[in-house]
Amino acid sequence: MRINKNKWKERKKAVMDSKFEVFYFPIRGRAEFVRLVLAAAKANWENKNVTDWSKEKFSTEGLLYKQVPMLIEHKSSGKELRLVQTGSIVRYIANKFNLVTDCPCKNALLDSYFEGLYEFINGVLKEVFSNRGKENYDEILKEFLKSDFVKNNISYQEAILASNGSNGHYMDDKLTYVDIIAYCFVDSYLNFPNLKGLFTKETTPNLLKVYETVGQNPDIAAYIKSDKRPAN
Repeated sequence: MRINKNKWKERKKAVMDSKFEVFYFPIRGRAEFVRLVLAAAKANWENKNVTDWSKEKFSTEGLLYKQVPMLIEHKSSGKELRLVQTGSIVRYIANKFNLVTDCPCKNALLDSYFEGLYEFINGVLKEVFSNRGKENYDEILKEFLKSDFVKNNISYQEAILASNGSNGHYMDDKLTYVDIIAYCFVDSYLNFPNLKGLFTKETTPNLLKVYETVGQNPDIAAYIKSDKRPAN
């Protein structure tokens, strides 16, 4: 079904007129995936920091599962959308601002790439934070780097990127949300003291190519230097 050009322009204007808030703690954390996608989308957004989590956890409207991040969209129509779960938020923004392709089959593949990548990310996050404070923390993470979980997931991501020509993108030569998620992952742990070696030119050349490519995006680069980005 074709969309009338005037209606398409109106729809696009309504999208750009939306204002967004990212409700999260004043740290990068999981909300950084959301912030980076919003930055690449050229969206109008601000941080909305948690100030008293013990109260806001139960009093905040729309906070399903009592977890953040939450995206709050104020639409030009006056309506409001409150959305939780990082993956759902990221995909919503990506589809709204064309950080996907125009092919349903390719978008389904992107979805599967995202799921696999996010499973890898969650595995690293769990290892880093569940073991923090232990006396043998350094040794635990060194052993983790040698694990089949890490080796297998790196091989999966490298193979996907190689199949797309090792060009710094997950799909064709277009910037998509999966590229941005990969950028955020690499950026978080490239120089992490206890995980040095997770990303190297020898083992992850394609992921580093994505990191380099996305890092050159002017909107991403501007956000990285802005006051909107939490210090850590």
